[in-house]
Amino acid sequence: MLAAAMAAAALTLSACGFRPLYGDTAANRPAVTEQLAAVAVGPVPDRAGQIYRNSLERLLAGEGRGHPGRYRLDSAIKITETGLAINEDATASRYNVRIVVSYRLMAPHAGENNADRLLADGTVTQINGYDQISAPYATLVSRQDAIERALKEAAREVHTRLSIYFDQHGEV
Repeated sequence: MLAAAMAAAALTLSACGFRPLYGDTAANRPAVTEQLAAVAVGPVPDRAGQIYRNSLERLLAGEGRGHPGRYRLDSAIKITETGLAINEDATASRYNVRIVVSYRLMAPHAGENNADRLLADGTVTQINGYDQISAPYATLVSRQDAIERALKEAAREVHTRLSIYFDQHGEV
């Protein structure tokens, strides 16, 4: 019974055009993971940029670095905080941290006159929250943790979008 269900599932998935994102789909096309490993992440300023860049590099590297520099990823980060819960004395006790990451995937020296060529770009937004409590250090740690979680989630989203790009467009 289980074998019949598995066979039916396999036929259904193959009929709808499903194919794995991270595997070799053709002998002449490199796997998405190889192309992701070839992306060099450009520097991003500040501590937030360091967290985002390190997270993204770990995701892109997979099992090891390919040929970093075949593609370049430039990113910019904007962080804003908004007070949500307002106390009677007009101070906020709950904050939302909004992280907006703008990214551009470039192919160095692949355009006209040996210029860089834009392959893909986009914006990723992540929102996270933290409470402000009476202990200043605890509030500081909560704020830093909320920002770090949002940055790591933004890196995962950029990684997913790059994976989809390479799956749809192949090697450039």
